[in-house]
Amino acid sequence: RRGASAAQSLVRLNAMGGMSIEEQLNRISNCMKNIDQMLVPSTINNFINQQYVMRQEREIISIFEDAQPKALNYLIGHVKLGLIFYKIKDHRSYRGQHRTELIELLAVDRVSVLSIVSRVSLLSALQLMKLPANNRAEHWVRNIILSTHQDDLSELKTMNDSHMDYYCMTKLIYEDIRSETIRRDILDHFRKEAAVQNAHMEMGTR
Repeated sequence: RRGASAAQSLVRLNAMGGMSIEEQLNRISNCMKNIDQMLVPSTINNFINQQYVMRQEREIISIFEDAQPKALNYLIGHVKLGLIFYKIKDHRSYRGQHRTELIELLAVDRVSVLSIVSRVSLLSALQLMKLPANNRAEHWVRNIILSTHQDDLSELKTMNDSHMDYYCMTKLIYEDIRSETIRRDILDHFRKEAAVQNAHMEMGTR
């Protein structure tokens, strides 16, 4: 049934016009292959073919930027987001800060249209990337969590904790995040949203 549901979702997305979702996924896949050419590690390829690599990275960013909300969530659920964050680099030039640009796009600019599943995928990808790898990473985590409220926040935490590995919400908050201010902001948000949920339950407004 899940397979049928996914197929139906794909048909609906393709019927919306423009580039089909399969084409978008294929473009992302091809760009990733071009960034990491066979037998040439991405770090070496970046050095000898930087302009070509940067064009491939820019194309991936554009796909996520231009996708309609439903298509965007479908893309996030069907790509290896952590691998994309790893392969796309922040280059020395100001206009080449592609990893930062892509994550900023998803975690800030377009976070409001992301489903809870997509937000969990985004948090997981950031944990896999290792937060110290980018000085904006902790701010992105805070923005994703603070943009999520009440039942959605509970679902976010539950889904994040359900991974069959140690990348759970507790590790994210108490180990991965180094800033006491950001940690306090996140914990305060959890407390506030829990209080709102309890108030609704007591008043029977759910």
